Amino acid sequence: MAGTSGAYATTTDGETVSSSAVYPTPGQPIATDEARDSVTTVEKSEGDLRVATLHAELTGDSSAEVLEELQGGMNPRGRVLAETVQLNAPDVLVLTGVSYDDHQEIAEVLNAEYLSRGQNGQTGMQYTHTYAAPTNSGIDSGADLDKDGRVGGPADALGYGRYPGERGMLVFSVHPIVEDEVRTFQEFLWEDMPENSMPKDRFSSLEKSVLRLPSTSMWDIPIEVPGAEDHVHVVATDLNSSAQSEASAASRNEDQRRMVSDYISGESWYLYDDDGAYGGLDAGTAFVVAGSLADSTELLTQPADEVPELSSLLDGEVVQDPAPQAVTDQPLPERRDDQTDPQATQGLSSGAAVRSSYVLPASVLDVDRSGVFWPARGEFGYNLVDPGQPGTAAGRLVWLDIAGS
Repeated sequence: MAGTSGAYATTTDGETVSSSAVYPTPGQPIATDEARDSVTTVEKSEGDLRVATLHAELTGDSSAEVLEELQGGMNPRGRVLAETVQLNAPDVLVLTGVSYDDHQEIAEVLNAEYLSRGQNGQTGMQYTHTYAAPTNSGIDSGADLDKDGRVGGPADALGYGRYPGERGMLVFSVHPIVEDEVRTFQEFLWEDMPENSMPKDRFSSLEKSVLRLPSTSMWDIPIEVPGAEDHVHVVATDLNSSAQSEASAASRNEDQRRMVSDYISGESWYLYDDDGAYGGLDAGTAFVVAGSLADSTELLTQPADEVPELSSLLDGEVVQDPAPQAVTDQPLPERRDDQTDPQATQGLSSGAAVRSSYVLPASVLDVDRSGVFWPARGEFGYNLVDPGQPGTAAGRLVWLDIAGS
């Protein structure tokens, strides 16, 4: 199947999962017993399902370069990412902004050499199931989509990117992924969305015939959760438009969010997956939307409740917004960064921070708790989220716990 040819299940090949490391993650303090006791994270209740997402920004000049830099398990950004994940211990993890390679070696290396190996005294995560598939990032469209008079280059790709897969997604799970029921929506054409927001007279008929709506992709990944009557569907997506033409990017973002909203609410009669099957989730389905739903340009120029289609998605009847906030021992009003959104998931070089990544559960699910991994200055783990530190992920990990049966 075109959209899921990259799917695979993987294990750590029998390798012992390390519970500690003899050296700290680059840039991080040594984790003393006292520091571990004060880590600004929340322990998951037995039987709960923790789902998290993080925009990692693990990219380079090519997928081969990213793979080479990760091999050996000593890449600073990879180790910071792994320690962040280990501190929060999600059962299902959606990583966005990770380069994709056709043989899924990047996913394998991240799993075996980073996530499963304890960083700075933490316990490694053993994700026995992984999902990876191509995205539209960097795929040449053969058209002048950015209207600069030339065909070719990152902005003329189906999704912005210098090479195919520059901005991909990965899903790691401790529970089985039902691979034969995974649906991907990489190839859905923008013009096939009814009442779409495509700018009039911007694209030719030929360009409309090739321009896909997802700038990366949208995946529906069913997870087998122990004790649950039905599968939990992880609906993963990532907007990748900040470097494209402002006019078309804003409209495309709007329709991508509407695509997600229609899919989970049963309004997607028009939406076909990469196998040609139509429709979305059935009413009452247990799902969690995870990934990036807005980019920094949108969020810096207008409040989240005015971003087109974002507020309607958050306020929809079939979804609930737990509104996760920073998990911190230091009250937000006392923090130096309290002027930023307490739900922010991405710190910017300007010092501002925005809420770009989301974990949104279905209304039918009971949520025990949620949070954003965002320690305050002076708290253990702060260097993992400090934008001034080398190796820090572009985003902050956001998570929620679905109550067990």
